[in-house]
Amino acid sequence: MTSLTLPPGSPPLALAWQTLADGLLTQRLHLHLDEWRAAVAEENALSDVPGADVSVLAQRPSPLPAGDESAMALLEDVGLGFWWELPQRHGAESRNRRGALHRAADTAAQNILAEQSRAAWSDAVIAVSAAAAWWVGFFAVIRHRGVHHITLEPHPGPLHEQALGTAVSVVAHGMATRVLEAALRNSDDDPALRAAYCRAIEAGICAEPELPRLIDELAELRLVDLVSSTARWRGRFTKYAGGTGAGQVE
Repeated sequence: MTSLTLPPGSPPLALAWQTLADGLLTQRLHLHLDEWRAAVAEENALSDVPGADVSVLAQRPSPLPAGDESAMALLEDVGLGFWWELPQRHGAESRNRRGALHRAADTAAQNILAEQSRAAWSDAVIAVSAAAAWWVGFFAVIRHRGVHHITLEPHPGPLHEQALGTAVSVVAHGMATRVLEAALRNSDDDPALRAAYCRAIEAGICAEPELPRLIDELAELRLVDLVSSTARWRGRFTKYAGGTGAGQVE
C-alpha cells in the first residue's frame, strides 16, 4: 500500500476525508436539486419506496428556537452550518405531518440527550438530527434515478421505508457525535454533555454490526455514501482510503 505524506500544517487525514465527504454531499444536492423539485411538485408515489409520502419527505425541519445564535455558532464551528441551512433554504413548507423519518430523527435525539437541557449543544443535536431526516429524504426521492453503489448499474431495487428510518438514525447519531465533540472541546467539564457524548458513541458501536446489511439494502450510491461517511464505523472512509474516486457518476 502506498504511503501518503501530507504537507506540514495539513489536517489529520480523517478530517480531510470528512471535508471531502461533506463537499461531495453538497455538490450532489446542487446537481440534483431541480430533479428533486420536479419530483416533489409531481407528488407521485415513489416507485422504489412503497408507501413513502414525497411531500412529507421533502418538508423542511422546524427552525431553531428564536434567538438561538449559540446553537448555530456551534454548528458553524464544527463545519455543519451547511447541514442545517440547506434544508431550511430548499425544503418544502411543513404541513405539520410527521413521517417515519421524522420519528426516527426525534428518537435519535431523545436517546442521546436523555436529560432535558436548554444548552446550545442540546439544541444543536436536535437540529442536526432533524436535518438528517431531510437529507435522507432528499436522496430517497431521487433514488430511482440513481445507480447501485458497487456495480453502478441503474435502477437499484426497491426498499422498505423502514430502511430509510434506520438510515436516518445512523446519520443523526453520526452528526450529533460531531456536534458533541466540538462542544466538549470548549466545555468546562459538563457532566450532562459528557454523558450525551458517551450515549452517541455507544449508539454508533451498537449500530455498526448492522451497517453492511443496511448499506446493501439502501444500494443506491448517494444514499450509501451519505450513511457510510457519516456513521462512526470501520468502513467510514473505505472508498477514500482505497484510492477510489469520489463522485465518479456525477
